[in-house]
Amino acid sequence: MINILITSENAARLSQIVSLIGECGNYRTTRVAGRPSSLVERGDSLDAFDVLIVDASSLETAELPVVGKLCHRRPQVTSILLIPDASPQTLIEAMRAGFRDVLGWPLNKTSLCEALSRIESQLALNGTHETQIVSFLSCKGGAGTSFIASNVAHAISDSQQKRVLLIDLSQLFGDAAFLVSDEKPPSSLPQMCAQVERMDAAFFDACLVHVSDTFHILAGAGDPVKASEIKEERLEWILGIAVPRYDVVIFDLGQSINPLSILALDRSNQIHLVLQASMPHVRAGRRLQEILASLAYPADRTRLLLNRYTRHGERARAALEEVLGMRPYQVIPEDTEIVSESVNHGVPVAKLSRNSAVSRSLLALASNIVSLSAGSEEARLKGEPRLSRFFGRSPAPKLKAM
Repeated sequence: MINILITSENAARLSQIVSLIGECGNYRTTRVAGRPSSLVERGDSLDAFDVLIVDASSLETAELPVVGKLCHRRPQVTSILLIPDASPQTLIEAMRAGFRDVLGWPLNKTSLCEALSRIESQLALNGTHETQIVSFLSCKGGAGTSFIASNVAHAISDSQQKRVLLIDLSQLFGDAAFLVSDEKPPSSLPQMCAQVERMDAAFFDACLVHVSDTFHILAGAGDPVKASEIKEERLEWILGIAVPRYDVVIFDLGQSINPLSILALDRSNQIHLVLQASMPHVRAGRRLQEILASLAYPADRTRLLLNRYTRHGERARAALEEVLGMRPYQVIPEDTEIVSESVNHGVPVAKLSRNSAVSRSLLALASNIVSLSAGSEEARLKGEPRLSRFFGRSPAPKLKAM
């Protein structure tokens, strides 16, 4: 997948460019409000991107000398200029600065798609790195979302030999890091967002909890008030530079549906709904399903995880399957003693008791996530970002009534 960085001083045009890119194919976009000079201080974090799109009203605001330096330092990044005046003279000056393509404004979708397709073909020849992104989400507190997300992340790293990043986006108390580690997080997501302008690879790495060489955690806010201070555009930048560094990125979203969690869901190959076999979860799960449908997330990306299951929950499970129209992708059994010991000591459950039923189910889930077929990735919804649909632009598919 191509990682695209877009700069513009015009917020409306930024959104329009992202929407058109979404119509061209399955590309990952990161927006920066401002001119190219705003990227100069961000150091080697630009290495995460394949394409730089500069939207400018003139050659002066395009800052050709700045872009020239960026292109010289980052030759692997292909630059595209969007400008109202796409005259031959503008084309010559832009090419001298290092731009590969110059497209006029208003932006023609066909021209943009062709430019991105050429870049994608070239990258395919050189081999590209794909990152699997998975979100864990619930509709009620206490469902076990953080426990599952953190332990599955550990299992993928340990048993599947993948580089994994767990990002705690829970809006409540952000304790995912403490479920699998006794290390105090050196930084948190709000703290990183507050210093995003100075972020390079070394700074980013220093902010993470290093559970192992291949399993890292970006700790959550730990405070609902601080969590509310996280800005969407700053989180988008962090994701833009973080995702390409890993094989798998896992989001613990807790039970929040907001612009931040939608940003994560938009990028997710799989969305796992963590529910329990109880009637309150049946009703709340149906409502969550309706919300995801209204945001136009395809059903083939959504999976049901049935947590803390016992044989006494058979009737509630049957009701859950009937109402949601889904069978559990994975059933995780109740094991109070093992889970409590794991949580209390901050040790991954598979490390504590690998042969327990709960460990086996989480290891199986980790294996299934890694072995997801490429076809599911290609089936991701194309089009405008779901943030616009969050405010009611797309009608929800009809679901059967309870």
